[in-house]
Amino acid sequence: MAKRIGFIGLGMMGLPIASNLLKAGHQLFLGCHVNREPALKLEKSGATICDSYRDVASRAEVIFLILPDAPEIDDVLFSEHGIMSGIAPGTIVVDMSTIDLFKSRAFAERLEEAGCAYVDAPVSGGPAGAEKATLAIMIGTRPEVYEHIRDLFPAIAKTIVYCGDNGLGLAAKMANNLIAASTITAISEALTLAIKAGIDPDALYDVLKGGTANSALLNIKVPAFLQDNYEPGFKLSLMCKDLNIITNVAKQLGTPALLGSVVEQVYNMARPAHGEKDSGAVSLFYQERTGLSFKSKKETD
Repeated sequence: MAKRIGFIGLGMMGLPIASNLLKAGHQLFLGCHVNREPALKLEKSGATICDSYRDVASRAEVIFLILPDAPEIDDVLFSEHGIMSGIAPGTIVVDMSTIDLFKSRAFAERLEEAGCAYVDAPVSGGPAGAEKATLAIMIGTRPEVYEHIRDLFPAIAKTIVYCGDNGLGLAAKMANNLIAASTITAISEALTLAIKAGIDPDALYDVLKGGTANSALLNIKVPAFLQDNYEPGFKLSLMCKDLNIITNVAKQLGTPALLGSVVEQVYNMARPAHGEKDSGAVSLFYQERTGLSFKSKKETD
């Protein structure tokens, strides 16, 4: 059944997600967060551009957010002309951002007080997954809220997992990103060691993908390294932000963050030079410090 959907945050992930919701037949009401150009593209396909976040809230029954971090969400929700200034009781806010789960739970409590619901629904899969509607989405909210909106997600995701109450979708996303960042760092460090010893980068990749080190990330990142391609799918600076969230939440929960803290430090050392590149550009930190290149000799001969 078509719904009236508000959407705020039309970046690399948000634009294709919003486009897929529009293609699925939903009415889309857009709030422009930073750049108006993506909204103008969707307007040509039938979306409506609103004058303010309050205007979005007054028209929509479900509002999607996908923004960089908690301060931006706080502004969009609670500023003078924010969503809460125009929201009707019963409205559901679906936040697809990756933020601190405790801050997310605080947002949920404030919306509950207004008779509304808040859903943490972070995603994994990158811009390509957003375009193809093959994302993984991790959902945290009350069961009855999830049941009310679950029919929206197949238009944007292939893997849809209800994780439990508010904050637990973000707990799953933190686990995902800690594994991803740690794996990329381990791959970069391992390649540095073996290539410094003298092995050809292409031969090394053939060994790794045929052995126990094989993984989805190995087969995404190493071919990019071999092509010297660090065009951002997920920016290194955003991975730094997520790692900071992960280690802070671990402190609040009292869980060890030994590996997470080390990986966070490596990413932060890579950030000044490579923050706007892909998260895999942490490998450039290793290459630059050892005078190596992971680029395929097949590409340069």
